[in-house]
Amino acid sequence: MKPSDRFYSMIDYTASGAESQPDIALAFAQIQKDWVATYPGFIAARFLASTDGEIVRAIVEWENEDAFRDFERKSDPRGRMAALEAVFKRLSTSGTRMTFRAIGDVEPQPSAIADKANTI
Repeated sequence: MKPSDRFYSMIDYTASGAESQPDIALAFAQIQKDWVATYPGFIAARFLASTDGEIVRAIVEWENEDAFRDFERKSDPRGRMAALEAVFKRLSTSGTRMTFRAIGDVEPQPSAIADKANTI
């Protein structure tokens, strides 16, 4: 595996069904744009809808853990939390966050079949 310094914050938002997932993703994507995306070290936020309709998962990628911790120290936590709470209330959802350090990546590899075809 290739080592990586990337750091991830993953937030699971509860959904009442598949029909509510797009609204949840849009609302929390706006939170990312308004409160997170301008900070140094932020790479991207991706939103995934579970196939059972119960969760929207946000995967927020940072260059490294220091960038994430710096964001948490320097951002406006009261303003950000107020914005989050307003969306939680409006959409009747809740969220739980976990953080992860990357310990390795597997990158695309040429397939053995393609290699054999190119040598014939």
